[in-house]
This record gives sequence, C-alpha cells and structure tokens, in this order.
Amino acid sequence: MYVVDSSIFSSIIVKDEFYDRALNFLVEARRSELVTLDLAIIETANTLWKHACIYKRIPVEKYRKLKLAVESLVSNSVWRVYATRDLIVDALNNALKYRITVYDSAYITLALKKGYRVATFDKKLEERLREQNLEIIYMP
Repeated sequence: MYVVDSSIFSSIIVKDEFYDRALNFLVEARRSELVTLDLAIIETANTLWKHACIYKRIPVEKYRKLKLAVESLVSNSVWRVYATRDLIVDALNNALKYRITVYDSAYITLALKKGYRVATFDKKLEERLREQNLEIIYMP
C-alpha cells in the first residue's frame, strides 16, 4: 500500500518531466492499494496555479479547464482520502523529529501509522529520511 503525495498528482496535472512515470504508477497500481490526504488536493491545485501564474507554462484557458480536474484526479485515483486534521499533532512532532516540512510530515505520518510507503518524486525528502534510517519512500 502507498500514501500518494501531491507530487504524483501534480505531475499529471501540469504534465512535467515525471508525467509518464506518474501516470503509469497510478494506472498500474490498483486503486485499492493507494491512499492520500485531503492536503494533496490543495497542494496539487497550488502547483497548477504556480505553473499558470508564475511560470507561465499553462495558458489561462487551459488553467480554467484543468482546475476543474484537480479534485477528481486525486479522489478517483485512490481508495481513500484521509483528513489531514486527524494527523496534525503527530505530523508536527514528526516534522521536528525528521527535520522536514509539516506538509511532507503529514504524508509520512499517515504512512507510519498505516505501515505503508510514500509514493513521491521528492528526492530531497527521500534523502533526508534515508539519512535518518527511515526507508519508506517509493519513487515511481
């Protein structure tokens, strides 16, 4: 089982260099083996906004269409979307313990609680956790 972080969904929405890997991962993994946090919806939406507004990679017309797909992409790709608020205290503790952002810690905390791995494209997170002997990252 995998906790899918927003980098997987974001790669599909903005069609970045990880697009094919992200799409293959979601297609090949059975939906019943994937979970995520509600935070992934907001983070994916923020990535879309950033690519349209700051990087100017996505035209406004396309942005208007893609913004409608964010929530359904995340929700329809996984078996369950967990509430971040249920993990906040442990996520704050783990953020301090592992010296990672609270955003990343929320996914890590869910994975630790459930005994799952985290699917992500975040190489720095993987390296940080490996330094601390926490090998729960899967990079599709």
